[in-house]
Amino acid sequence: MPTYFLTGANRGIGLEFVRQLSVDENNRIIAAVRSKSNDYAELKALATKGNVHIIECDVSSTDSIASLSFRVAEILSKTGDSLNYLFNIAGINGTSSDTSLSMDPDSLQRHMDINVLGPAKIVETLRQYLARGAVIMNMTSGLASMTVAKDIPKCCTYSISKAAQNMLSLHQAKDMKRNHAIVICMDPGWVKTRMGGKGAMVEPEVSIAGMLDVLKGLKKEDSGKFYRFDGSQCPW
Repeated sequence: MPTYFLTGANRGIGLEFVRQLSVDENNRIIAAVRSKSNDYAELKALATKGNVHIIECDVSSTDSIASLSFRVAEILSKTGDSLNYLFNIAGINGTSSDTSLSMDPDSLQRHMDINVLGPAKIVETLRQYLARGAVIMNMTSGLASMTVAKDIPKCCTYSISKAAQNMLSLHQAKDMKRNHAIVICMDPGWVKTRMGGKGAMVEPEVSIAGMLDVLKGLKKEDSGKFYRFDGSQCPW
């Protein structure tokens, strides 16, 4: 029974991951949401299948992330399973109209806390529960690519934070070798979600199905690579 842990599970890409994974009753999904006081009705409906476990994790809070160890251990202890997949999906693009000449210091700090430090601390906290050969995916963006971003100069603060997350992924790939884990960063495409906004072109169902195909086919030599949802490699 493969076990998945993912953040940002209450909406958008994270919710679609849970929707597709929960179809197979052999999958166990630990779905993290920022707060159970927010609306997550669709996720709760999926949890009625019995293989979806909802927990709280605010990726902007190191205290919240630290408490993950107890919450995840409690779920895994019931079956003696380990985590086969860890998906860092939660992220923000809170000031999409900013430029290099108008960046707000507080916004940059918040993007770095959520998009970079959050994924770093989640892997650090949960590495003890990873199965041998586990896959860690950091959800990034084509806008984090130096090659792509030079032709699409937008979302400056977001792009900077995601480029930093890509570098985090490279370091995690090296540091997690002792755990025999595979670490990649993944561009889901411009997906039709609330974050994607107007102009998005990729249906969530297509993006997530493609990413799952890529993730299930990874080998240890793929650790440290930057993929797109269609299986192609994205230039750094």
